Parts: sequence; C-alpha cells; structure tokens
Amino acid sequence: MLGLMATAGLSACDNGFEELNKNPLTVTQEQFKAEYLFSTAQYRTFRGDETNSLYYGSTMTQQMATLSDRGIFDFFGDKYVYHESANDNLWLATYDGGLGPVKLLEDIFHLAEGKDDYHNLVQMTRIWRTIVYSRLTDMYGDIPYSEAGKGYYDRLFRPKYDAQKDIYSHMLAELEDATAKLDVSRKTFASADIAYKGDITKWKKLGYSMMLRLGMRLSKVDPESARLWADKAFKGGTFASNADNLVIRGADAAGANSNLVNGQSEMFRVGFVPGKLSATFFNFMKNGGDPRLKYIAAIYPDWRNNSVKDTNPAIQKGLPNGLNATTVKSDPSYDPTKNEHQYSGVNRDIFAKFDGPRFFATFAESEFLLAEAAVRGWITADAKARYESGVAGAMKVLTTYDASAVISDQDIAAYLLANPYSGAMGTEKALEQINTQYWAATFLNGYETYANLRRSGYPKLVPVQYPDNDSNGKIPSRLRYPQSEMVYNKVSYETAVGRQGADNFNTKIWWDK
Repeated sequence: MLGLMATAGLSACDNGFEELNKNPLTVTQEQFKAEYLFSTAQYRTFRGDETNSLYYGSTMTQQMATLSDRGIFDFFGDKYVYHESANDNLWLATYDGGLGPVKLLEDIFHLAEGKDDYHNLVQMTRIWRTIVYSRLTDMYGDIPYSEAGKGYYDRLFRPKYDAQKDIYSHMLAELEDATAKLDVSRKTFASADIAYKGDITKWKKLGYSMMLRLGMRLSKVDPESARLWADKAFKGGTFASNADNLVIRGADAAGANSNLVNGQSEMFRVGFVPGKLSATFFNFMKNGGDPRLKYIAAIYPDWRNNSVKDTNPAIQKGLPNGLNATTVKSDPSYDPTKNEHQYSGVNRDIFAKFDGPRFFATFAESEFLLAEAAVRGWITADAKARYESGVAGAMKVLTTYDASAVISDQDIAAYLLANPYSGAMGTEKALEQINTQYWAATFLNGYETYANLRRSGYPKLVPVQYPDNDSNGKIPSRLRYPQSEMVYNKVSYETAVGRQGADNFNTKIWWDK
C-alpha cells in the first residue's frame, strides 16, 4: 500500500516537473521570428569573404597589384598563384554551418514560407539568395545549390553540385517570380532589412537589376536567352539612380569590434600589407583624365602609418602587375632613390574606413549593361545616353565612401567630351568602351569586375608572366574547389569535376565557354 501511495505521489508530482525544468530564457520555435535571421544573412554576405574578392578578383583584373611572392599572405591573384585560404575564402564563408548566409537563408524559408505575414520577406530572401549564389558560381563554376544548406532539415550532408547552366536558369526564374510578387501593401520588415529598410520599390529595382546582370552573363553562351532576360529587366525597371544602389556599410566606425567593420577597408589599414593600384588601372584613369583618380590614389611612404600620405598628382603612379621586390628594381617605373612604397595605393582616408561601404550592385553597372544591350539591339534604348549616365553614376558614387569625394557635373561633362561615346566606330568599339568603363566602375568589387571581364573580354589585359604561376601564364578562368571537398563531399566533387573539367585555374565555367 505504501508503495502504491508513493508511486501515486510521484506520479502526481511529475505533473509539475516538466514546467519547472523549462528554462524561461530559452527561445522556442513559436517565439522565434524569421526576420531576425534576415539582417544577419545580409551582414554575413557583407563580412567574411574579403580576401577572395580583393586578393583574387581585384588583382586578376589588374585593378590592384603587389610585390609579394608566393607564400606571402596578400594579393595572390597578381601572379596567378594558388593560396588555399584565400582561394577557399568565399566558399567557406558562404557555406559555413550556421554562420554562413546559405544556412541562414534556408532557415528563413523553413520558418516563413507559406505564411501570409511573411510574404515580402520570402520574396526578399529569394532575391538575396541570387546575390549569394551568383558570386559563388561565378567564381567556382558548378556548386552545391539545390541541396545546399539542407543538412539539418533534409539530412543532406553531402549535397550534389548543380550544373551552372541549371543554377542560372533557376536564379533567373526566381528573380522574375519573386520580384513580381513583392507587394508594397504588405508588411515590409523595415527593421530587419539593413540594405533597403523595407523599401519594396527599391527591392523591385534590385530584382530587375540582378535579372539584367545575370541575363547579360549569358551573352556569350546563350545570346538569345540573354536578349530575352535583358528585355524583361529593362521593361521591369532597373536602378534609376545611385539612391537605389545595393550597399552595406560597416557598423563600427571606431573599429573596436572587428566583426562589425568593413573587412575590405580594414585590409587597407595598418596591420596588413596594403596592395598598390595596378599600373593598368592607374594609367587608364590618368590617360583619360578621369577625375576619380585624385580621390583614389595616395602614396604612403611608410605603409604602417596611415597619417603620412602624399596625394600630389605629379608623383602618383601605378605598380605593374607581376613584379616582386627584386624584379621591380629593373622596371622603368622604379625610382632607386625611394623605397618600394613609392607606388600609389588607395587613399585610406576615403576607402579604408571601418564603417565604409561595400557595393553589391549599382546604378552605373545597370546603365552600362543597358547600353550594351542597346548596342546589341536587344532593347530599345539610347546606348549613348545610357553610357553617359553610367559614367556619371560611377563618378558620383564616390561620395558614398566619403562626403569630400565630390565630382562636379562640370568635371563629368569635361570627361565625356574628352572620352566621347564611340558608337559611330562600330559595335565592337562600343562594347569595348562600355565594358572598360564597367571595369572601372566596379573598382573594389572584385567579384563583379572578374565576372564581367571574362564575359565581355574587356578591357583587353596583357597577362603577367610570373615564372611560378599556376595558370600557365593565362588570366585564371575560375578558382579551385576547396581541398576539403575532396574528402567530405568526394562523390559530388568528382561528379562536378567530371562534368565541368579539371579542377584548376584554367578550366572555363559554363557561361564563359
């Protein structure tokens, strides 16, 4: 009897134990909101991948240069050499467990899809996903896409690599559908959106501008599809001014918290060995009388001291790509009375702010792509007007970096007078001019500079001939997959390599063939 009473007593007491043992501070799925993850996904797209964009994208396209040899931790693309951590940086930062944007975006879909209150957030997330994945596939080629980020939900721990052709087809379809479904009358999630503060009109322009960018990527491999997508984007309405640019800034102006600063800006400051402006990029600007140059270039005789600089235009000069500390001394540009830091770097007061901006898509880029589409006869637009609008937009945008970097309308008009639109000289001359300006306009967005160089073939760069390179003296066509993929996702990796080609710098990705 006593045993039965004790058992009954324990049973009765159990009714309170479950509630008693709950942590009152734990957030449950019912309490958690999908929008909490969206701003984090945006910021994780902004922060953590900097070495891939700057050290490879900006150097392989000859915007930046360095005297470092293989093994030194900076600007490896200058000499087409493989460095594992810089090569893998974008991949790892994007796919990184619960911290990378891929998993965060999948979490948002899991929490928000099918719920009417989250209608606009889902469409914004779909558009943002194209930004994340387009960078990845443009740098590496075939990548995990349809099965990526689904380990927790679908137990897919070794996702397949989708063919780039299929990835592009899906991204463009997503942009079309998501952009059309954005609704200004519904909840906008302004507090969760660090890019546009819930401005649905701007999100629509972003959707069509991304559609234009990705559609034009197909100009070489599938021109008819490129024409159709460019026309849809043009009719839908791309960016109308620099106010529409997709830009995210660092959140800590003092630089006290390294997780909240612009990592790319940080790499130009003390503590890193900053790269120099490439002679190719510098000479293009100088020879064209480009008014941006006076704000971009500065010489720091002691690279460790941010406060001592010289912006005298008469002494600025770019560093030829492919040189090291020994071979530079034989170059005609070298002054033996000065140290190796006689070459211009970026003006750190403007481009190295901890809370400085990183651009993901801009009005100028869209205008140049529309100018190209008009030249090709794919849209009904004035190519000359779009070209000039792109030049003006690219120059005016410098004030986003610093309010002092003002280029006047008179300076822009003078530049256009000295560098008039070359449409009368034929299609190829027009395409070369437009895409060379695109190259200049995407300065410090190495992903986009590198992608458009491969797509368009402009500007016509002379490859560097560094003896210890990993691309047979050719400008690399892609980056290599992380070596960890050969171990942890071996079957999928080998399938992708068998379809795409050898896993090296020279294998071309689908839209570049």
